[in-house]
Amino acid sequence: ILFLSPQEVEAQQSLECIQANQIFPKKSPVLEEENMQVPFPELHGEFTEYVGRAEDAIIAMSNYRLHIKFKESVVNVPLQLIESVECRDMFQLHVTCKDCKIVRCQFTTFEQCQEWLKRLTVVVRPPARLEDLFSFAFHAWCMEFYAGEKEQHGELCRPGEHVTSWFKNEVERMGFDTQNAWRISDINSKFRLCPSYPQQLLVPAWITDKELENVAGFRSWKRFPAVVYRHLSTGAVIARCGQPEVSWWGWRNADDEHLVSSRKHLTNGGYSNGTELGDTDFESSMTNSSEVESLAIQPHKLLILDARSYAAAVANRAKGGGCECPEYYPNCEVVFMGMANIHSIRKSFQSLRFLCTQMPDPAKYVIVIILFNFGPSSALSPSCSYSTS
Repeated sequence: ILFLSPQEVEAQQSLECIQANQIFPKKSPVLEEENMQVPFPELHGEFTEYVGRAEDAIIAMSNYRLHIKFKESVVNVPLQLIESVECRDMFQLHVTCKDCKIVRCQFTTFEQCQEWLKRLTVVVRPPARLEDLFSFAFHAWCMEFYAGEKEQHGELCRPGEHVTSWFKNEVERMGFDTQNAWRISDINSKFRLCPSYPQQLLVPAWITDKELENVAGFRSWKRFPAVVYRHLSTGAVIARCGQPEVSWWGWRNADDEHLVSSRKHLTNGGYSNGTELGDTDFESSMTNSSEVESLAIQPHKLLILDARSYAAAVANRAKGGGCECPEYYPNCEVVFMGMANIHSIRKSFQSLRFLCTQMPDPAKYVIVIILFNFGPSSALSPSCSYSTS
């Protein structure tokens, strides 16, 4: 028996159920003309704040999007996708998006252009609270709208067979031999091992889940070597993985070396456990062609592509990371691509976008492209390669 004081009873009686329309109330739109209407169907939790008329378009802004309806086209831009807004030539609103898209809207008066500039400048700023993001209002209104249809709504949102079987379809499309050479592992079910990997993974048939767990513990962010592509003609396999945690001590992992070297024996879709058949015997067993037999004397080469520079890879050893040591992986070559970090890539992207907005100058265009680190790259065609992130 639970006894409550009069104050506690009064506090419980004062509790109220707050609905979505009270947490995220909708507002009436400000119409520049009385006969105007909202030019688009609103989402749950979305409300239109302003509706106006531009020179040749209807412009509207909600708590989620900027909508511009021209005579022959419609532009919908989520507010969080807008990077900057400015007024050009007095009457033109210039909207720059984070995906390099540029939207221009012409107004008839300078005052009208300035008014819309002020409205957009306020909403494109980072939200002061996390709850100000539109996703919270959308979720709250959806839960209230479908309160009496939760079971039916859940059934409609459940992925169909074409979604759940996409992984197996891709495995079959790329010609992986799942009867002998490869197997589909569910070790990452519910993303328990690596949250940034899919739930199903393709691994060599003789590699056990226990070995995969051991390899994941040796790789950064648990990203053990996972196959992502196979060339149908050459059988070349591409896998991706995180950096090995070798540190300054040069740690090794036998299961990791076994998993990585196993890929060489699976090129061209064949099968070899890495001990019973050598590379020469394996390739000769694939076909009776004399040309292939002449090439069989050269074993498959494992090419590991490290996106970082050599200096950055070595520096990561001080943090417990590092790079693959060629002497640990037989017949292996490690190539450092020398790509810059994410901050340099962002600056390069911004420079390229700025270049695209300027008047083209053929005499300087190629030079500027090279300075911005956007240039031609050489193509590599290894029999097996890895990408280390």
